[in-house]
Amino acid sequence: MRCCNEDVTSGSGVTLDSREQNQAELTYVNECEAEPCKNGGICTDLVANYSCECPGEFMGKNCQQRCSGPLGIEGGIVSNQQITASSTHRALFGLQKWYPYYARLNKKGLVNAWTAAENDRWPWIQINLQKKMRVTGVITQGAKRIGSPEYVKSYKIAYSNDGKSWTMYKVKGTNEDMVFRGNVDNNTPYANSFTPPIKSQYIRLYPQGKPKPLTAISRQCHRSYFVVPGCSEPLGMKSGHIQDYQITASSVFRTLNMDMFAWEPRKARLDKQGKVNAWTSGHNDQSQWLQVSFQIKFHRHLSSLSFRHARGETCPTEIISV
Repeated sequence: MRCCNEDVTSGSGVTLDSREQNQAELTYVNECEAEPCKNGGICTDLVANYSCECPGEFMGKNCQQRCSGPLGIEGGIVSNQQITASSTHRALFGLQKWYPYYARLNKKGLVNAWTAAENDRWPWIQINLQKKMRVTGVITQGAKRIGSPEYVKSYKIAYSNDGKSWTMYKVKGTNEDMVFRGNVDNNTPYANSFTPPIKSQYIRLYPQGKPKPLTAISRQCHRSYFVVPGCSEPLGMKSGHIQDYQITASSVFRTLNMDMFAWEPRKARLDKQGKVNAWTSGHNDQSQWLQVSFQIKFHRHLSSLSFRHARGETCPTEIISV
């Protein structure tokens, strides 16, 4: 084929030979035709390249590398301090505590799982991986409490890089929270994969549905709470973010002088359940005190501490310095 190109500078017409059209035209190649994405990866054709969207347990350019090893919850590499929850259920006069760090696969013993408090309307359990990691899925398992099988039938997942700002895991391509299927019995583990995987430091699980009824236990004696004016969020007395060892007192009262009925300072939390569900001083004088160590310096002015007696007597509200 020939084409004509006019040289306007010289004013003369010049006829140029060109290559045949089939040699001049660029040939389009779909990079995905060769199926480069392995293990169920979804290929996207790019300009002279391609990308693979890998299933949760695979990674790499071609989804060729499996990434599904345990992070260490069952094995104990993840410490107790890294596993926290919105609340903890306590039973048998507070002797049974279903702590979040019991939420480990195949855990043995009478108390072998995490259970939220009865009045916890929005329960959650979370893990702090201590650094940003790629999480490809989660395995859940139920347990038995007082011979009764209990398990989570469905749940939602959220993630965060700072433990404060959370993002719910969504159904792909929508703004709808993904609801993951849970267990069908109290013993068989059930696995769910994240596609795409989650890359984050904190992972939080929200059990869905109405929880099974728990034994209701009345509260009595003193209860307390702390509020720092100007803070938009609670400091963690009720939720348990403030640890037991951070709460101390001048003395402790023991019913019948028994340690199992000790009204310890760590029990001075709002809405605490159980027969022994608050702090009570061991002496009746003006020198008694309850304090909390926040471990970090707060640039706030005051905290308020309120007491209430089980018999309906309201103790004076005190203001203490932080």
